[in-house]
Amino acid sequence: MNVKKLLIALVCITTLAHGQKSFFGLEAGSNVANQRVHVDLGFGSSTTAFYKNSVKPAFGAFYELGITDLFAVRAGARYSGLGYADNGGTISKLDINYLTLPFAARYNVTHRLSVCAGPYVSFTLGGTKINNQDITKTYHKNDFGFSLGAEQDVYKNFALGVNYLIGTKNIWLNDANGTFKYTNRALQFILIYKFKKIK
Repeated sequence: MNVKKLLIALVCITTLAHGQKSFFGLEAGSNVANQRVHVDLGFGSSTTAFYKNSVKPAFGAFYELGITDLFAVRAGARYSGLGYADNGGTISKLDINYLTLPFAARYNVTHRLSVCAGPYVSFTLGGTKINNQDITKTYHKNDFGFSLGAEQDVYKNFALGVNYLIGTKNIWLNDANGTFKYTNRALQFILIYKFKKIK
């Protein structure tokens, strides 16, 4: 019975998506990136700080599936540079390069403006060597979180997008007692090209 319901749901989704605005796209831009550091001081007390912002590249490709005229889902793959700028600490600056797989639900506010939200998972491709060792000796090999964003069609097949990435995983590897929590943050500005017919 559950299988029948699933098949019916898939048929309904396919029927709704047929003829809607489904397309591939390319994107390129930059991340204004930093890290959030939360320190548990014990006895119910804690402190939170942010490192200095650093501008890193971001580019990738995606596919958007139109469900209705108002709703769509988008999935893709993106190279995303994160990290932070010189903060005067033991590590002068940090670069972490990720392959990010984002998924987002989109709502079309107007014909040209949409908003989106959804999760992402990232896999570390490399970055700054720390104590002459690969970055994965200090930071986890993956990250995950969610993003919020908006997108505006500006000219023919081009659009501009802005997203705020909020990492939720503690990417600090060597913290068995949970005292330190390092999470990624980034404000992302993206130029998008959509392979679709413009009406």
